[in-house]
Amino acid sequence: MFIAVADNLTLEDQDNFEEFHIAIDGDVASAVSAFAGRAIASDRDNHLWIDIAFIQELANKTAEAEWQAKFHAMLDYANSNGWVNEATNQVEAHLQLPC
Repeated sequence: MFIAVADNLTLEDQDNFEEFHIAIDGDVASAVSAFAGRAIASDRDNHLWIDIAFIQELANKTAEAEWQAKFHAMLDYANSNGWVNEATNQVEAHLQLPC
């Protein structure tokens, strides 16, 4: 799955739990601004920390137990790689920059 940043933010390919990234149509500063406080720049180049609850809001699948289970399994994998900040409830995502 990925968050597309264009005129608005949308969660695309929502049932693909094998990858997670941010597809931006602009620069990193514009991408951070588009999240309106729901994301911050990471110390690593071309990465953002995204509020996990915001991702769930974009998905609009809170009532779907199977989707939630797969989403949390994806987060468990991300956590095992150091890509989750439990204190802030954020997951780190790579920015896919325009060519």
